[in-house]
Amino acid sequence: MAKDFFGRLEETISTTGKAAANKAREVADSAKRHNDIRIAKKDLDDLYRQVGKKYFKETMDYPQAEYIDLFNLIEKLQGDIEILQKEIDGEEETGDTRRA
Repeated sequence: MAKDFFGRLEETISTTGKAAANKAREVADSAKRHNDIRIAKKDLDDLYRQVGKKYFKETMDYPQAEYIDLFNLIEKLQGDIEILQKEIDGEEETGDTRRA
């Protein structure tokens, strides 16, 4: 009887261990697929950004009508960034990092 009990116990432990290993493998595979999707989406966003920058640079002087507002916003932000960068550069040159 004890032999039968330990045999069943060993079989239960073995079955449970195999099931746990399979589940762990499934979880790891799923996590890898989710990570692969995240990386692919990031790469896709980077490509979209490159296309947008290239299009902007190539057509900034004569944009199509539906892009004029966006182009104006881009140019405004570029100007704002340039002004802020000049302020930072001036502060670094004088050592004055106080804000007004």
